[in-house]
Amino acid sequence: MSGYILRRLIGVVVVVFILSFISFMLVNLFPGSTAERLLAEGAQGSGLTQEVIDRFNRELGLDKPVFERYGDWLWNALQGDLGKSFATSESVLNDIKIRIPRSLELVILASALAFMIAIPVGVISAVRSGSLPDMAGRVFTILGLAIPNFFLGVLVVSFVADWLNVSLATLESPYIWNGVQKNLESMIAPALVLSASLMATLMRMQRSQVLEIIHEDYVRTARAKGLTERAIVARHVLRNSFIPVLTIFGNQFAFLISGAVIVEYIFRINGVGAMLVTAIRRADFNVVVGITVVIGLGVVLINLLVDLSYAWIDPRIRYG
Repeated sequence: MSGYILRRLIGVVVVVFILSFISFMLVNLFPGSTAERLLAEGAQGSGLTQEVIDRFNRELGLDKPVFERYGDWLWNALQGDLGKSFATSESVLNDIKIRIPRSLELVILASALAFMIAIPVGVISAVRSGSLPDMAGRVFTILGLAIPNFFLGVLVVSFVADWLNVSLATLESPYIWNGVQKNLESMIAPALVLSASLMATLMRMQRSQVLEIIHEDYVRTARAKGLTERAIVARHVLRNSFIPVLTIFGNQFAFLISGAVIVEYIFRINGVGAMLVTAIRRADFNVVVGITVVIGLGVVLINLLVDLSYAWIDPRIRYG
């Protein structure tokens, strides 16, 4: 087990390195220079000259070759410094630390809602195959997979604003430790929107796995021994159906985080996603690469934890 974990951790380092390199190079391919975008937002935007742009580039070190700038960034990152924002001159790492609690809460809340709703509905849909709950669950699954998060978010914001006269995009969103009730009031709607696609995917996978397992020989044996259907599902079916579901969750986690970027922007949540959208618009290299690396690190670590959880769910699994 320790050897497997060590190999996976080395893989994590390699993946994060490749991710940082690709994201840094891609940001540098953005049309228009960082200097032009940032200066255009300020008072100098109406009188930009090449001399002003060149001086701005020299001050920020943007006149250096791209590989030299990436080398400098990587050396500083290895020492825990993700650089400073070109737009605000604030530390990227500090800004991420300030904003990431809201983003983490949104993703965790969406994941929890997806599991709490999808797993029981998927089980009920499989056990009562062909019934009205099963058909309703399958309709929800199709809709959840078909409707993009950003479109669903716009629909929810528009519907609530028109019918309930409440603007979800302007609700106060304090940190959860500063006010649990107000925090949940502002986060529950975006969390539901974000969880819709994951919920539909998990529901579909849970249903198919339960349908497959309830026809296995050991389930028939349990029935022959006189166990109730509820006991069979709780003791035998659920645990054996979780591994594929967890695999899907690990694969979908990256999409959940990427979806959170758009959902945060729609609901005006001051998290890492909104910060990333603003940084991309400004071509703020350090912020874009810093957030990408932090998110990428979180995704690969979550996938590692999902892989390790297999052995806990199924003791027959061994890692060499």
